[in-house]
Amino acid sequence: MKSIVVAFGVLLSMLSRDGGSTEERTPWIDIPTVQMRGGLSVFWAMGGSQSERHRKEAVAHGFQLSTALNTFADYPGKQKENIANFAKSALANPWAKPPFFERIVRRNIEARRPEGIFFHDIEIPYSNDAEAAWENAQTRKLSGASSFPEFEKDYLKEWSTWFSLPLQWTKEIYPQTPVGLYGVQPFRRDFWGIAGKSASQIDGSHATDLELWRNIDRYVDYYIASIYAFYPTADSVFYMAANVEENYTRTKQFGNRPVYAFEWLRYHNANKWEKNREIDPWLVEAMAIVPWFSGAKGIVLWGWEPNDDRPDLAPYAVFDRYMRSLARVSKLSELIGRGTLVVDTPTYDLWSKRLPLVRKIVVGQDDCVVMAINPWQSDNETTSVETTCGSAPLRVEMKGRMVTLLHSVGPAKAFF
Repeated sequence: MKSIVVAFGVLLSMLSRDGGSTEERTPWIDIPTVQMRGGLSVFWAMGGSQSERHRKEAVAHGFQLSTALNTFADYPGKQKENIANFAKSALANPWAKPPFFERIVRRNIEARRPEGIFFHDIEIPYSNDAEAAWENAQTRKLSGASSFPEFEKDYLKEWSTWFSLPLQWTKEIYPQTPVGLYGVQPFRRDFWGIAGKSASQIDGSHATDLELWRNIDRYVDYYIASIYAFYPTADSVFYMAANVEENYTRTKQFGNRPVYAFEWLRYHNANKWEKNREIDPWLVEAMAIVPWFSGAKGIVLWGWEPNDDRPDLAPYAVFDRYMRSLARVSKLSELIGRGTLVVDTPTYDLWSKRLPLVRKIVVGQDDCVVMAINPWQSDNETTSVETTCGSAPLRVEMKGRMVTLLHSVGPAKAFF
């Protein structure tokens, strides 16, 4: 999220119709209002030079507010007591917290009064190799363990405290505020670890995610799936769907708390060829729609924009497309919110076979909301796929890389 990242871009700084200065810019003109129902939510997590003005517009257009905290930073001290910097040297030793850990974290929490939901941004390196850590005499000593089995049992549990303690302290200070964690996840963000892999391979490479998370879970009110796009290819649709779906599936064992997908309308800067470029319009549409059909109950729009005083940054040309795509979902949100997601074939399997992504939410008998996209085909191609809604067969047509959304009740179909 810091260097990247949950995050997207320059909020459509269009000039007024006859041009004009920065003060005359009207980035919200003609932008639709999104009214989510059924327990679905869209959250605003944008910064930028005119953040207060745009925050008010965002709320007026249907967004709820969110508050992000760079939990381990030390801005007042000019980063001399930055916990994240310290953590780099403590990579294999979770017992080696800096002496200022609690003081810095509590100070940062108290200084960041929450508006709406609150989330910690904690992205520190940690090792899940207990065997290698056991070989370090200082780590063994600090752990207090007398044997490797004892050490191994406590190793990830101790790492989890770097994340759980800030959450715990936040809930003490702001008991009425929903709290979440960006960084580690029940299923950590993954692209190549899912693409072309089997279920056992995916579970194997993510085995410690859930083990670490078990010690964190009680302190969060919602889950986060980071789905910033890396590539302008069909794979990105399945990457987004898979990361939301895998978190949604794994968190069901802990209860029924919602999964929120963190999004950015620019390509992740880990891709040196595409970094910070606005994502392509067809992928913007998918990003706005696919998460709701992968288990998400909310979307968090992240970014440093709008930056009205940065003429060197091109404005979001795709924000209008994003909002209009969300508006399509909002018309069905009451049904989506009370329906049940059906995953006939896991996303990773569809991905590896280069098949369309088709998902349905069952609302009642012969009553379904269906989403379908075939990003493998060209923009001028049209294909269809067969599915069912209750006892009725259903043929769904997909044009180019656009998302098909329909509500099917018995023999009647309505498109959105």
